[in-house]
Amino acid sequence: MATAGLGRLFSIVDGDDPAVRRRRLRAFESIFVLVVGTEYWLRALPRWGLLGAHYYAFLAVATLACAAILSSRWRRPAFATLALTHAALVWSEFPSTGNHAYLEVVLCLLAAFLSLDRAEEERLYLRAGRWIAVVILFYSGVQKLAHGYYLHGEYLAFSLGSTAFRPIVGFLLSPAELARLVGFTGEIGDGSYRVASAPFLAVSNGTWIGEIALAAALCWPRTRAVAVVAALLLLLAIESAAREVFFGLVFANAILLFTWSDRHSRLVPLVVVLLALLALVRLGILPEVTFY
Repeated sequence: MATAGLGRLFSIVDGDDPAVRRRRLRAFESIFVLVVGTEYWLRALPRWGLLGAHYYAFLAVATLACAAILSSRWRRPAFATLALTHAALVWSEFPSTGNHAYLEVVLCLLAAFLSLDRAEEERLYLRAGRWIAVVILFYSGVQKLAHGYYLHGEYLAFSLGSTAFRPIVGFLLSPAELARLVGFTGEIGDGSYRVASAPFLAVSNGTWIGEIALAAALCWPRTRAVAVVAALLLLLAIESAAREVFFGLVFANAILLFTWSDRHSRLVPLVVVLLALLALVRLGILPEVTFY
């Protein structure tokens, strides 16, 4: 009885065309490994020659694993190898590891354990990927609410110390209020970071409210299409300030699993172009743009 109840609960994110499921998941994996493989290289380039020997070893193994996954012949063992390599990297860099690295390890393990040659495992794979996106959205909103630093705008006000955030939310403040907040250095005793601007507070509170609401909306078929677009726009707004490009791409890839048709296959070339542009920026060929 309990198992049947859990099955019904987990199935609420279902709703796709089984005929395109495998092609969708292969494209999802292609985008994922392109992002992960590129991230390894673009992290290394600025510090080439200064990194520890272990990172070059991880880089070599990860590159070979990503290539094997894209060729599909060695998909599952290659994903298992990438999962172990990425987990070792996370361990070696803890606690400074980016949060999205843990998500990448989980997605690698998911792909390593599930086959794309069996309909039941395909369905489980798609269902798990969708639930991961829902849980991340929901938990992110709950954490913002629980810690309370979005309720009065303190977190966004503190973030104005970064020049990347100012064009995104700074226009919601009066010149005097913006100057006051930018003048803080983040040292103990600075403040108060509480903001009185109604538009600024609406954006601050709208962030956590939106994340929780969108997590629920993705689960309901009638609101799913709108929720996908809204979630991607929210992610774009957040990452435009945070500049966490690789997390943004990995999470957008997961959100797109909720689309009704196979959107992923059409997006692979676009992702390749975007990653190539990031590589050109990191190589100094294109103008410098900060991203992580």
